[in-house]
Amino acid sequence: MNWSELYWHRVTPFHVLLWPLSLLFIMVLAFKRLLFRLGILRSVRLPVPIIFVDSITVGDAGKTSLVIWLINALKAFGLRPGIISRGYSENYGSPIPVTISSKLKVVGNRALLIAYQSKDICPIWIGHDRVKVAQALLAAHPECNVLICEDGLQDVRLQRDLEIVVVDNSKQNFGNGLILPAGPLRDSLSRLNKVTAVVMNQKSSRSLVNTGSHVKTFYMRPGNVYFTNLLNPDYRSTISVFRDKSIHVITDSQDFLDQLKYLKINVRSHSAINHYQFTKEDLQFPDAEIILMKAEDAVKCLSFANKKFWVLHEEIVVDIGLRETILKKLREQFMDPKLLDILVCPLCKGPLTYKKNEKELICKADRLAFPIRDGIPVMLEEEARILPAEEEI
Repeated sequence: MNWSELYWHRVTPFHVLLWPLSLLFIMVLAFKRLLFRLGILRSVRLPVPIIFVDSITVGDAGKTSLVIWLINALKAFGLRPGIISRGYSENYGSPIPVTISSKLKVVGNRALLIAYQSKDICPIWIGHDRVKVAQALLAAHPECNVLICEDGLQDVRLQRDLEIVVVDNSKQNFGNGLILPAGPLRDSLSRLNKVTAVVMNQKSSRSLVNTGSHVKTFYMRPGNVYFTNLLNPDYRSTISVFRDKSIHVITDSQDFLDQLKYLKINVRSHSAINHYQFTKEDLQFPDAEIILMKAEDAVKCLSFANKKFWVLHEEIVVDIGLRETILKKLREQFMDPKLLDILVCPLCKGPLTYKKNEKELICKADRLAFPIRDGIPVMLEEEARILPAEEEI
């Protein structure tokens, strides 16, 4: 158990002293929401739909895996997603894009992890002000027609069309059950009754939260497990191949070591401090055939890694109902002709003409017609109809 788990899962005299600050924190949140409801503070509506994904507790809780799943699900239906984030708590900079080649000290660990796991298939931008970040991303990538905000549960300034909260039900009673800073909860559990969907990261059979019958609850379960090379993620290896290797593991997580033990993989483990920034000198193991790390730690080593660095990759399986819930809500948004009118061609970034009767979006420059299927604009070149020369636009 690492330091953060020791802190969040206990109630000590120190936590009792912090409890009044937790009450103040939740009162400030409630007052801020009231100001927005009364119109004293104004929220911002983006020109495209936005999906908020966050965890109810401090930490990832499986949120990153769900974001990657969501990117692929939206892309499969022909949508062009983009990701926005604050990046990390100390980030006070202007909006910037994030790619695999971005410097860790500039963009932070989480944003770099998403860029690595998503393989740069959609734009990712970070910055202190989420509204400005979203506007900057859309200005640079006008082809994006839906945004995912992978944090910001309490940021009510930016209006959202869907709100998905991830709950890790392997952490009994949500740590000590207290709200920040005395506990790991970002908000009261009653907040779960107001979101679009709750996703339970089902690492165990326990169900620890009742969200009520009016809130849709879906489950995210572990899927296939295999190893990927850090520098070449397309290069995979099965678990059985690793059982005869000399493997050194660097981690701060006992859960990670327990998982390797369950997979019957013998390793030499080295403890790491949570959020530690590794250097090349830290990872010199002459007898190692494999240096194995969690993905969130491995991306810190991209600048000096070699072919010995591997990552344990675990696919997830998400209830199909979540995808249908998301698509249903997006269909409602795309029924607004104003939204269809602002979409641009993903190839030339030029304007599109909405043909309501034909259910198509026409790019005059490329002479392509992108279909609108079941209310969703399919912005894929391979799905577009090539307009013959004799067809008038």
